[in-house]
Amino acid sequence: MPQNNDSFKTRWLQSNWPGFDFIIFDCDSTLSTIEGIDELARKKGKFAEVKRMTDAAMDGEVHLQSVYDRRLELLSPTRAEIRELELHYRQTLVPRAAEVIQALQHLKKELFIVSGGLLGAVRPFGEWLGIPARNIRAVDVRYNRLSGAWWDYQQDQWGQRPDEKYLDSEETPLVESHGKAEVIADLLRGRSGRSILVGDGMSDVAAHPVVDLMAGFGGVVARQGVVQAADVFIHCNSLAPVLALALSPAERQRLQATPYRPVLEEGLAFIAQGKVVFNQ
Repeated sequence: MPQNNDSFKTRWLQSNWPGFDFIIFDCDSTLSTIEGIDELARKKGKFAEVKRMTDAAMDGEVHLQSVYDRRLELLSPTRAEIRELELHYRQTLVPRAAEVIQALQHLKKELFIVSGGLLGAVRPFGEWLGIPARNIRAVDVRYNRLSGAWWDYQQDQWGQRPDEKYLDSEETPLVESHGKAEVIADLLRGRSGRSILVGDGMSDVAAHPVVDLMAGFGGVVARQGVVQAADVFIHCNSLAPVLALALSPAERQRLQATPYRPVLEEGLAFIAQGKVVFNQ
């Protein structure tokens, strides 16, 4: 912890912190406590093998693109399995994630999800949280139309066969270690305002140049590279500090007479307790 963290924290609590207009969330291990691809692997008895690859990529030990397709080829998930993953995201919501999102929306903040997870699970999960589909980016995949009961023309309610298996991932920067920066820059292009990115992995750190503040989240897993490189690092298993960090003093005051006051006060308490470290 930097030696000046306590004095900086005091100044921050008393300052004219400008707040942020755009709040960008990672998904896996940030909004949800799971890593989606790892959970697909758990069901297929390949959890340890896939988790090693995921951790190596998230810790920045290997390039994400070197393991992304390898993991999915190993698992060959079906449409139905990816849809089930979205329900698992809901069941493993990080504490205070929903309340923080609702409070930010109450203040007319624009929210985004940018994730290296699978779009078929991440997008409906984000929409369930209240984030519009147009503001959600993740990795879409193609399915093998000749897999499963390909001869059966009966389609399910989505108009697609649930037993179709993964074929390959779309061409997207999100399967690359530095890809989030490109995607976020594209999302924010033409918008005027300050941005904060909240995430747990080195792919989030790599996007730091295109946002005003990179907040590392260690409530699920604290990756040492992120602890050291993030502008601010959150050590508690709650997203409540994100609400406090995202708002100016005037905006924090506006929440005092709303149902969101408890989550704001929880976030401020975590900061006061030193659960949020200011590296910059």
